[in-house]
Parts: sequence; C-alpha cells; structure tokens
Amino acid sequence: MAEANIKKPLTPEIAIAEKDIDIFSGWLNRMENPDPVLRSEATGKGLKLYDEVARDPHAAAVLQSRYLAIAGCEWEVQPADESAKAKEVAEFVESALRYANFTQALQELMQATLYGFFVAEILWGQKDGAWVPEKIIGKHPRRFSFDMNRELRLLTPANTIDGESVPDRKFIVFSYGSSDNPYGCGLGQKLWWPVWFKKNGIKFWLVFLEKFGMPTGHGKYPPGTDAAGIAKLVEALDAIQSETGIATPDTMEIELLEAARSGNVTYESLCDYMDRQVSKAVLGQTLTTEVKGEGSLAAGKVHNDVRQDLKKADADLLSEVVNDTLVHWIVDYNFAGVEKYPTLWLRTEEEEDLKPLAERDEILSRIGLKIPTRYFYDTYGIPEPDAKEDVVAGSGSAHPEKEPPVNTKPGEFAEKPGFTPEQQAIEGLADQGVEKAGALFADHEKKILEAVLAASSYEDAQIRLLSVYPDLDTQGLSDLLERSLVTADLFGRYTVGEEIK
Repeated sequence: MAEANIKKPLTPEIAIAEKDIDIFSGWLNRMENPDPVLRSEATGKGLKLYDEVARDPHAAAVLQSRYLAIAGCEWEVQPADESAKAKEVAEFVESALRYANFTQALQELMQATLYGFFVAEILWGQKDGAWVPEKIIGKHPRRFSFDMNRELRLLTPANTIDGESVPDRKFIVFSYGSSDNPYGCGLGQKLWWPVWFKKNGIKFWLVFLEKFGMPTGHGKYPPGTDAAGIAKLVEALDAIQSETGIATPDTMEIELLEAARSGNVTYESLCDYMDRQVSKAVLGQTLTTEVKGEGSLAAGKVHNDVRQDLKKADADLLSEVVNDTLVHWIVDYNFAGVEKYPTLWLRTEEEEDLKPLAERDEILSRIGLKIPTRYFYDTYGIPEPDAKEDVVAGSGSAHPEKEPPVNTKPGEFAEKPGFTPEQQAIEGLADQGVEKAGALFADHEKKILEAVLAASSYEDAQIRLLSVYPDLDTQGLSDLLERSLVTADLFGRYTVGEEIK
C-alpha cells in the first residue's frame, strides 16, 4: 500500500447494509470453508447455521461466559521500553482505544470461538488532529470469504462468488483454532450435533408428555349399541379432556388407561447429557452435572483452573491479533519513525485475597517471629514512604519504638508524655522478660510456625495452636513469669514506700 494512503485512512463504512448478500440467494467461497459440518448440514446457509447453536439457551449461556470473561478483563497498553517517547506512544494508544468502544469490540471478536473467525470494521476519525478509531463494528463472518492468498474479501450482491477486496487497515480478522485455515476451526463444529440432538429430543419429549402425561379414556358400551349411542360415548370421552364433569347412561362404562413404563432413562436425561457435552466443549469442564458427593471441592478447584487456562489463552490470542493490527495502525497514522510498538495487555489473573495472608502475618508477628519490613511492602504492594513523606499512623505495632523520655521539670508540660524513671524501670524489666521468654520459646518456634503456616484461616490457626500446646514444655516460661510478677510487685511496693517518705 502506498505511503500516502497510510497517512490518510478511509473513513466511510464499507460493509454497509445495502451490500449485505443475505438479501439475495447464492453463497459461494473462492477458498471454500473446509468445515465438515457446514458442507454436510448448511444447505446454503453457510455460517448462519451456527446462529442456531447460539440460540440454544444452554449453549448461549456458556458461550456468553467465555466471551464476557475476556470483555471483563482489565487492560492497559504497555510501552515498548522505558524511554519517554515509548511511554508517550503507549499513553496515546491507550487513550485512543478508550475513546472507541474497545471493550465491546473484544466481546464481539470473541465470537470467533463459535464461527471460526470474526471480523470487525474500524471507523476512523480525527480527534484533536490525530487519527483514532471512533467506532469498531463487529460484522457477521457469513459476509466474508478469503482468496487463495488468505486475503479477506467482502461478499456483496454484485459479487457473491469471489467477493470484493477490502482496503488495508480497515478490518480486524480474528481467526480461532487454526493458523493454516483463515476460516479457523470454531467450536460450532463440536456444538452443532449436541444442540441438534437436544433440539430434536425435546420434540419427542413433548410428544411423550402429551401421550403419557395424560391418561387415555376408555369407554365400554354393551353389545347391540347403535352408532348414535357409540358416538355419544366418544363425545363423553372427548369431554373428559376439558370438562369437569360428564354424564353417561348406566349401561356404559368409562375408565382411564395409564401407560406403564419402567426404567430411569428419559428425554430429560438425553437433554442433560447434551448440555454437559456443550459445557465440556466450551468451558473445558462441567462440574455441577458430573461431580457429586466427596471430592467436589477439589474438582471445583480443577474446574476453575481449566477455565482460567482457557481465559488466559483467549486473552493472549486476541491481544496478539489486536497488537499486530489496530495498535500498529494507530501508531503508524500518528507517529513517524516508530520501530518498537507498544503492546496491549489483558489482565486475566484474579486479585489475590490478602486477608488470610494478613491474618497469618499477624499471628507470626504476635508470637515474636522476626519479619523484615521489606516483606510487608513487597507482599502487599504498598510503596515504602520516603523519610520526609507523611504516613498514615497505625493503631499499633508489633515492635513499637520507645518514645524519648519526657522533660520532668516541675511546672513544664510535654506534648508527648513519656515514662517516669520508676515506670521506665518497670518497662526495662518487661523488656528483659520478653527477651528471656524468646530464648525459652526458641525450641518451640518450629512447631508453632508449622501449625500457623498449615492453617487456612485465623480460626484454624487458633485450633491448631491449641492442639500443639500440650506438647510444649511451658515450665520454664511459667517460672520466668512468676519471677517477673514477684519482681514487679516488690518494685511497686518499694516505689510507693519511697513516695510516702
């Protein structure tokens, strides 16, 4: 494509409704779609066949779950390097994408998982002198084909066989499941038959309900009854279906026949089975319909891991397509000489629940485990404050710093009261006791630490510590505590006696 054309994109919409080939009959591809289901079942419908799959309630639900998992991801555009220019380019691209309906475009492009490929048209416009995508419109893939060079072509009423070539930097094509086949390998190939069997199974299910859900009336008439009498009996049998009461001669008898059947295999079981196959094909697992009783928690974790793997794979594939197309085009239209392009990044990892970790760290801090300050900043993602930076004061500290002694001259008041000499002496005794207690607990630290680390919650940690307690030798700590209390009591009595003097 000429350089001049790159600098001035086409602004009008190309695949407009007037060129929709659905208005006319006939549909062929220059490069035929090798999808075996379409070849045997489409009968001229082409990819519209898979619209029927999307109309099935269960298939629609699981497909929507797959689409929205990507549309709901937080995203950002990361610079190519740490230079100021690279950051400027990345910020511009991110701003341009947020200006357009980019989240909706992600959801629509994800429909490639069903059809095999999906197309989105970019409507370019100028904003503050820059070329940006004003809107990204999803187009049904039935309206497109590919030539032998795998180039996209638009099928129009004027050219339903070969289609028309499309301008460069105008359409995004997301092909799913195959790098060799531009039509991709969508899940529609796998979903069509389960949905078809379910749909037809429901038809027979309705017939079954009509036949066996309501008993059949059986009328008996005596020998020699004329045709008029038999007709009245039949009318009475018909009335049973809708009337609350009927009248018949006492010479005639009416009874209800119920169909006898045995076994647990029903049409409902067939439909449930087909729904499970759809769930497996789209989500990789089906937990609720196949896991019962024990082991469901572990199976649920595996189920979530599988879905997370699919989510990450979808995000990586779609990001790669957007980076190779839309991101490059935005940069080329607005920046000259850029060799390294920014990249779109979709965040698929869920936010880590830090509450259990915080509870564990609190327990470890309380038992005196030495934890470096850097660990807390790194673990909880909190920036370390500068020396002169204002900080939010906490309600307490595991290792509070001792406040400087207050000026105790008569008549002077300090804004931050400290300890008197007597109080400071008691604090000194307490510090010595804590230090000696730490030495006594050194032998038990491993057992306590193992119990805390194995806990799944704060309450679980308490239970585990109580179970460990009988195995701990607390006699040394008991003696230390007794001596400390006696010393504090004697010192208190001494200071009171000195004050009385």
